[in-house]
Amino acid sequence: APPLGSPPLPFIRGGSATTTATKSRTTKQQQRQRRHHHRGNLLPGPLKLIGNVKQGLDKIGDNMQNDWKKFSRGMQTVQGNIGKFVVNIPRALPFLPPRKRQLKCSKLDDVCNTFSACLKGSEVDTAQLIKACRAHLIFMKSGGSSLRLVAKDLESNLQKAEKPFKKSPKQGKTLSSLLESERDSGIHHGNILKEQSAAMGLLWIRRSLAFQLELYSSLIDQEGPHPRDAAYEAYAKHLSPFHGWALRKVFPASLSQMPDREAFIAKFGEVSLEELTDEYDREIVNKLKSLVAAWDPLISSWEKDFERLDLEDMRRV
Repeated sequence: APPLGSPPLPFIRGGSATTTATKSRTTKQQQRQRRHHHRGNLLPGPLKLIGNVKQGLDKIGDNMQNDWKKFSRGMQTVQGNIGKFVVNIPRALPFLPPRKRQLKCSKLDDVCNTFSACLKGSEVDTAQLIKACRAHLIFMKSGGSSLRLVAKDLESNLQKAEKPFKKSPKQGKTLSSLLESERDSGIHHGNILKEQSAAMGLLWIRRSLAFQLELYSSLIDQEGPHPRDAAYEAYAKHLSPFHGWALRKVFPASLSQMPDREAFIAKFGEVSLEELTDEYDREIVNKLKSLVAAWDPLISSWEKDFERLDLEDMRRV
C-alpha cells in the first residue's frame, strides 16, 4: 500500500487515470448512441409532417362539409319562404285578376281570313274560294258529331269543284269564268247539271254555307234559340227543298244531336266548357260575326252567277 498522503498511482485500479479513461469511453459511447439515434430519426420527421398535413386537410374537409350542411339548410329555408310568399300573393293582393290562357281560335280565324279574301269587287276568286272551303272543312270537323254529315257532304262537293279547276286554273280564275267555261263545253243540259262537275259541287257548297250562315247567326245572341231548333229551321229553308225522302230523314236525325249554345261556342273557340268565360264568349261571338259578315255578300254574288248562267238545278237528290 502506498504511504499515507501519496497520490494514487495511474496503474492502480480505481485510480484517476482509470477513471478518466472510463469517462472518455462512456462519453464516446453516448455520442455514438446520439448519432445513431439522430440517423434513425431522419425518416420519421417527413412522415410526421405528412401526417400533420393530412390531419389538417381532414379538418378542413370536415369544416367544409359542416358549412355545406348549414348552407343547404339555409337554402331549404329560403325556398320554403319563397313558396309561402308565392302562395300568399293572391291573398295579399286580392285585386290582381287571375291569369287566363290566351284564346287561340286558330281554325275559326283561318276560316274568317280565307273567306274574307274571296270576293274581289263583284267577282269571286276561285282559288281563294276553294282554299277557304278547305279551311272550313277542317273547322267543321272540329265542331263535333252534329256537323259530321254536313262536313262529309261539303267534302264530297268540294272534290267535284276542285278537279275541273285544277285542269284549267286560268280559265276558271273567277267563279263566273269557271262556270261559263264548263257550260260552254256542253256537259250540262240547260240547268240540269252533270253530277260530276264543278257547277254541281259549287251549287251544293253554296246551299250548305247558306244553311250554316243562318245556324251560326243564331249563336251570336246568348238568348237565341237552341242550336238544334235553329238548325231545323235553317235546314227547312236551305236544304230540305232539294233533298229526297231519304235525306230528309237522315239530315234531321243528325241535327238532333246539336249541343247547347255554350258547347258550340267552346268548340269553336278551342276551349273547354270549364274555361269558357263571358270574355271568351264575347271574343268568339265577334269572330262568328266576322264570318257571317264575310259569307253574306259572298253567297249573294255566288247565287247571282248561277242565276245569270241558268245553272240553278232545282232537282231533288
